Amino acid sequence: MDPVDFAVYRYLSPGGEARFWAGRRIIDPTIPAREIAARVGLSENAVRARLRSLADRGYLKGSAVTPNPALFEAQVRSVEIPIESSGESERLFRDLALVDGVVFARDTLDEGDRRVRVHFVTDQEATTARIVALLARLAAPRTPSPAAPYYVPPAEREPSPLDWRLLAARMRNPDADLGELAELVGISAKTAARRHHLLHAGRAWWWTHGPDSEEFPLALLRIYLRDSSARRAVTKRVADRAPAWMPVAPDGLGQEPDENSAIVAVLVPADAPTTLERMVKEISDLAGVERVQRTFPLGSRTYPTWFVDRVAERIPARR
Repeated sequence: MDPVDFAVYRYLSPGGEARFWAGRRIIDPTIPAREIAARVGLSENAVRARLRSLADRGYLKGSAVTPNPALFEAQVRSVEIPIESSGESERLFRDLALVDGVVFARDTLDEGDRRVRVHFVTDQEATTARIVALLARLAAPRTPSPAAPYYVPPAEREPSPLDWRLLAARMRNPDADLGELAELVGISAKTAARRHHLLHAGRAWWWTHGPDSEEFPLALLRIYLRDSSARRAVTKRVADRAPAWMPVAPDGLGQEPDENSAIVAVLVPADAPTTLERMVKEISDLAGVERVQRTFPLGSRTYPTWFVDRVAERIPARR
């Protein structure tokens, strides 16, 4: 990615901020090209050409739709499993598909330590204990980390029976336009558009990259501060010195938005090592910064079965 690619790619995220809910980065494929063009200083045609190029290179191969776990009174937990090789991660990816509740896993290199971070949904302590025990058996002889809570924002709209049908159709056809979606559900385009907007605005579901996409060729930088009160000042200094970055939203890494965290996170292109190292050094030299930690994504896997089954349970039988 060159800086223009990165700028276009950044503004596929609402507000240009990265959010990771249930592990995956949120995008919005309905953001108009003219809106992205206004933000990055290109013409609409140039933005469309860049988006096509990103798709051709594997970064934007369609999209996927994930319901909000809160719709099912479920929470998200995460566990990290230490590994040493790609062979281990592939074996784990295959085996995780057998664990009911696992929804996403990512293979990462974290300052030399390789781990697979597993996200799962759970609705009670007994379920959490069962999943953690299964993950420990898959991780043997290594020991996974304790299950940590992962914040996902609450849903603001309770779906009606028709909404559940619309959500199921959107999950099966994430790239369909509203006219196609209305036809699949058997309702008018006007009704589909109104309900679709309310569900999306009410955080009943969100779009992410498609499962075959190279999800993001980016490094995640965690900036540990000596004093959490310096968060705002450090964030501003990073933004001033490193314009080619994508800030992570306050609630975007599984932390509650009002949590007084001592971590600032940014995404920077990982396919330009010189740029990345220069940015790390500049950030490390800022007043108030204790250390900078780099995390590189090496691959990921999505497991949608849990959501598909739970949505299907809520669709009433047609008479």
